[in-house]
Amino acid sequence: MDELLVSKDAQVSLVRFIAKIGLIDSKSGEFDYSCTDECPILHYSKRGCFDEWEAINRVAESLDLKRYKVSQSNYERFAALLEDPAVSKIDLATWIAMRAAPAEIEPNLIIIMMANPFDQNSRRMLEFNLGRTVQGAIGSEREIIALLSKKRRSGDLYELDKILSDSAEDPLQSASEEPLHNQESCLINSDLEAAPVVRLANKILADAVNLGASDLHIAPEKEGLAVRVRVDGIMRKLFTVPNTVKNAVVSRIKLLGGMDISEKRKPQDGRLRIKTSAGVKDLRLSTVPTLYGENLVARILSTEVSAISFESLGMPADMVEHFERVLSGSSRVVLVSGPTGSGKTSTLYSALLYLADGKRNIVTVEDPIEYRIRGITQIQVNKRIGMDFASGLKSILRQDPDVIMVGEVRDDETAEIAMQAAQTGHLVLSTIHTNSAPAAVTRLVDLNVPHFLIASSLGSIIAQRLVRMLCPHCATAPSSQALERYEALGLDTELIKEAQGCDLCCQSGFKGRTAIYSFLEICEEVRAAIRENRGEAEIAERARAAGYRTLEEYARILLCNGTTSLDEVERVLGPLSAVEVSHNGEQVLSAPCPQQTAPASDSKKKTLSKPKVLLVEDDDDVRFILTALLEKEMFEVREARDGVEALEAVYQEFPDLILCDLMMPRMDGLELLERLKRDARTAKIPMLMLTAADSEENELELLNRGADDFVSKAARADLVVARVHRLLSRLAS
Repeated sequence: MDELLVSKDAQVSLVRFIAKIGLIDSKSGEFDYSCTDECPILHYSKRGCFDEWEAINRVAESLDLKRYKVSQSNYERFAALLEDPAVSKIDLATWIAMRAAPAEIEPNLIIIMMANPFDQNSRRMLEFNLGRTVQGAIGSEREIIALLSKKRRSGDLYELDKILSDSAEDPLQSASEEPLHNQESCLINSDLEAAPVVRLANKILADAVNLGASDLHIAPEKEGLAVRVRVDGIMRKLFTVPNTVKNAVVSRIKLLGGMDISEKRKPQDGRLRIKTSAGVKDLRLSTVPTLYGENLVARILSTEVSAISFESLGMPADMVEHFERVLSGSSRVVLVSGPTGSGKTSTLYSALLYLADGKRNIVTVEDPIEYRIRGITQIQVNKRIGMDFASGLKSILRQDPDVIMVGEVRDDETAEIAMQAAQTGHLVLSTIHTNSAPAAVTRLVDLNVPHFLIASSLGSIIAQRLVRMLCPHCATAPSSQALERYEALGLDTELIKEAQGCDLCCQSGFKGRTAIYSFLEICEEVRAAIRENRGEAEIAERARAAGYRTLEEYARILLCNGTTSLDEVERVLGPLSAVEVSHNGEQVLSAPCPQQTAPASDSKKKTLSKPKVLLVEDDDDVRFILTALLEKEMFEVREARDGVEALEAVYQEFPDLILCDLMMPRMDGLELLERLKRDARTAKIPMLMLTAADSEENELELLNRGADDFVSKAARADLVVARVHRLLSRLAS
């Protein structure tokens, strides 16, 4: 079935086409022909180059193609088409490999929605096998894979029973009879002739990857082998493997990972790279002996480390600005704190990718090396030969580094050497296990690092947690009983949502995760508190002047804009407090929730201060020009890169006018417009929409959605300023 995969030529053709229509710049570093593990539209949307559906609509319009969207309301219709006799010759594995699914079936015509409309080889193959004319359409790769994966999971019971019924009398022999090379396995093709245990092991690995799991757990029990996965931080059971084949399954996966299958009394570690329809994944394997056999856990890592960025992790724009400023310096230690599984490693790698510009010598010492980055020297800890973090860090200092990354500060020697390395002019990045950012200072003191050394070496501390995001297809407004709970916590209930569950999120109500951050920059006031051996509360209080906010405060912002739910936040952080007592004895909200008062639009306030304009634009050059233009006209300008950042900015301080681009990643201008116009507190804020598509249809749609005015990006500067003045004067009157 290899020939059915979307060919590299088709991928390159689509890359060139989306560059041709202006979605990406062929002269920039973002232009990449190597994205063969997934279709280019999804590849670039993950990098934040554009919104996936924006690209799909542009491609469909340019090629005159139909477009299809899979949602909760039409899922059953698309799922039923996969069982239609007209397409019964094509199995699910083939549809997944092609990243395609039938959209409409007519007597002499079958319309196929495809993630890559340039994949003509797949279309011709379908015409040959089905004996009908096949017309290509375009759809979202995420939605197509979700549809096919859900359909495949509905037949898991039969498939599992079929594999187990085919089990050989000696399953252990069938598990190890195939030679392996380079510890790499391809699970894209479903080899029906392979031994049953081989097929079962492949199924376990493929199902874990297709579900988007971060970890795979294969635990021996008295009744058999329990197979579970961790999806979005929550454990989920897949199925149970009978006792007759449980040892063979574990041996097969150990063999794939390069471990010794004859040794079952000692813990072992291994590594495996697999190819699936969801892309190439690296698996970090670990086994330990238990009462009923060997327990195996696999950490599933994506090879797309280049796609990790501050924005993709959900880091707010103001924090990105502060973090980049800290990373641009030297002679400092930057710590990321949080429990296991809170995303600390991803944050460190995003910082390394930001710093890896070819002008710095970057050296890391890790345990283990989770991602391999070109242009960076990475050292693996090996305790068996005495190579731990402390000794590795000593060796690094003799390698003329500019930037040092230490996997974890876990002992006195490592902590002190890291601080001393910062004193000698190096930028040091590392992680530490604490519950909050100020607690990291206490932890360093516990590791016997002198206060003066901490104060002079520490640059910033990031505390973080991961929370699940609500599924956009099924999230609902809270019930009347739940509203009282939110109001008691001082939360605005206008945009708050609750989980419900649908087929597209496997009935969980959540899809994907984002991070809750707390950024503590070590300013002079904080340095003084550290030197004076002040407590965590005093350090936090002094840091507020530099913009510090707690994890709970940032979590409240995510709650108020509908990103996650209250139950999910309290699962991660514990119960939220309604109020807290400040240092002067006054009761205040424990977080900066959306303002409860109306926008400051009265004429008295405007005469005392500059009019506030929120500029929402994802293009850095356009944003720079418009900001300079508006500031010249005596406006106070705040910036946001997309609708998500704009929502956060609006509810922190209401602007007098919003100048908003139409096409943006994550949340476009139309969705932002609709959200703000639904809220009684923000409905009267004038919105001037910017778009590169200057057409009457666009203008009519925007005005019907509630936009106050519309201007083309190609318009003269004085026209844009005139429109802004007109809207503000109308508001004042």
